[in-house]
Amino acid sequence: MTKTAASALHDLLGRVPAQLPAFLAWRSWAGSVLESSAGHYATGVAHGMFGASPAAPGRDAMTVRADRRPVEVDRRALAAAFPAATGRVVVFLHGLVETERGWFRGASPGADFGTRLAADVGGTPVYLRYNSGRHVWENGRDLVALLSRLVAAWPVPVTDIVLIGHSMGGLVARSALYQAQEQGSPWLPRVTRLVCLGTPHRGAPLERHVARLAGLLGRSAAAAPLARLLALRSDGIQDLGYGHVHHAQRETGATWRPEPGPGTGIRRLFVSATLSRTRDSTWGRLFGDLLVTPIERADLTEDADIVWLGGLNHFALLHENVVYEALLGWLR
Repeated sequence: MTKTAASALHDLLGRVPAQLPAFLAWRSWAGSVLESSAGHYATGVAHGMFGASPAAPGRDAMTVRADRRPVEVDRRALAAAFPAATGRVVVFLHGLVETERGWFRGASPGADFGTRLAADVGGTPVYLRYNSGRHVWENGRDLVALLSRLVAAWPVPVTDIVLIGHSMGGLVARSALYQAQEQGSPWLPRVTRLVCLGTPHRGAPLERHVARLAGLLGRSAAAAPLARLLALRSDGIQDLGYGHVHHAQRETGATWRPEPGPGTGIRRLFVSATLSRTRDSTWGRLFGDLLVTPIERADLTEDADIVWLGGLNHFALLHENVVYEALLGWLR
């Protein structure tokens, strides 16, 4: 190393102690902003729309959340975060452009689904946050790994796992179950129930229309900039177009669907809603809950119980009492 380079390095290292407090303060301030209500929305939108994180590297990982903070998946941290942990674990997965805090929006304190299920069926709610802009199958793969660690480190033996997903969260849960079966994951036999609220199992028509529009605009030189803008849609959004839950679906075409396989013993509840109070009305069939159209039994490969609720929009499925009553009755 030359004298000039050595001198520059020495000078740089000499400045570190003086700059470190300011750097740490900035990181603390940035973290506080991202955990605020506004930061929650910004994180969810940035993830969902573009697959990008406005935070430091590492925040894209799927995490367990409690009291608005990430929880390390080890026995000591989980015991501290869940002091009343039971053997029945209820895992909540949010949807596109959301975070785990979406489950609490619109619900009065103590009236969110997780708190109510803890009282009514003895389940311990575990809220997860993930980057909804990534491929559904990538988040499904991460869920397989996280549940493996969670079950191993849970404060008490896990006897029963219930997965509840809203919108894209239902696809992520389904993807994880398929991949867990492929891998022979030891926690899979403990999953007894899967609940999907407003999940686009057969795909989201809105995304398909946007994809077609982007293709048409791309043929025109004048409209090319807009086409490039539409092409920035995240992998997660594009997966929603056809309800893809497995990487092979993109490789072999949208008509292929992974089968759940025999002998899993997992009961499934698929809940859908429409803005109209009549399910078979023209408005109900065309617009559904504003984002997702009602599921039909012919659309499924799974043997699932189907519940339709009228007069609700897509996000009302996160907190409305009529949704909870349907969920609770089915779980019991």
